[in-house]
Amino acid sequence: MAINPFTAVQVGSSLLGGIFGRRSAKKQARRAKQIGEYNAKVAMIQSEAEQASIDFQSRKLVKQQREIKAQQRMSIAGRGGLEAGTDLLSLIESAKNMQLDLLELERQQDIARISGETQAQQARMGAEAQASAYRAQGRQAMIGGVLGAASALSKMPTKTPSPAQPNYLAMNTRTPFGGSSFNLSGDMYT
Repeated sequence: MAINPFTAVQVGSSLLGGIFGRRSAKKQARRAKQIGEYNAKVAMIQSEAEQASIDFQSRKLVKQQREIKAQQRMSIAGRGGLEAGTDLLSLIESAKNMQLDLLELERQQDIARISGETQAQQARMGAEAQASAYRAQGRQAMIGGVLGAASALSKMPTKTPSPAQPNYLAMNTRTPFGGSSFNLSGDMYT
């Protein structure tokens, strides 16, 4: 059984289309994962920068608080007083407020870290979902190519028609007077 050149071209182009479609989808999937990883790294870098900024503010605040405490103590000592009564209460209140400020900065630092990790994870998950969709698209392209090739091969004529199929030429080449207008035997496959 010789394959018709047109059928061979159809089969080849279907298979090549499937192969190239799958290859392209794989490249897109790999690219989507790379972009997702890049976005995750950017999110982590931004988070680290924000944490470093908050850490700097925290250190600066600690230094300022030490200076304020030292000034308060010198003020009390300059008046000849003891750290008792109203002076002691103001020192305690001031220390409490300073500690709350430090705790707030620590909380903001934790929020920045968690936010960065969450954004990075979301970027990776989104990229993986997109890559998965591209891989599925590649599988569909390959299946489509194989099915297209199989379809082209299935439409090839066989040497002899099956007995269930009537001979097309024998049915449609008769003249109104009963004879064949083309002088054909009626068998198109010989």
